[in-house]
Amino acid sequence: LLPDNPLYILKAGRDRIVSILISDPIKKANFYLLAADKRLNEGVFLFNKGEKKYSLGESTISKGENYFEKGISEIEMAKKQGLTVKDISKRFHLASLKHKEIIKGLIDKTRGDVRQGLILDERRVENFEKRTNLLKQ
Repeated sequence: LLPDNPLYILKAGRDRIVSILISDPIKKANFYLLAADKRLNEGVFLFNKGEKKYSLGESTISKGENYFEKGISEIEMAKKQGLTVKDISKRFHLASLKHKEIIKGLIDKTRGDVRQGLILDERRVENFEKRTNLLKQ
């Protein structure tokens, strides 16, 4: 179910409800990473549908990176609470490298506003990479 489907709003709503119901910061971070990965994958599928879907694909990827950022914030909160975050920080760090790789590949396919949006997404992911690297220590 991709964002160009009218029923996608139900999927997005479900994700919001699930995120509210999770109270443990480590579990919530894992959920956010899963959501970020799904959105990135959805964005790639939209790009594969052709140029008419590029803008929606970039928007979907950007929303996924919002989830990624929320996940990092949850890890930072967990660390402040004294929880062990080494493993999840490592997982997020590896995911940031993969997100960056995929976004770089999409930048090469695009131009104009979509390209600029992807470049901003790439910069955000580079920042995530730095933040997760610090959390791993």
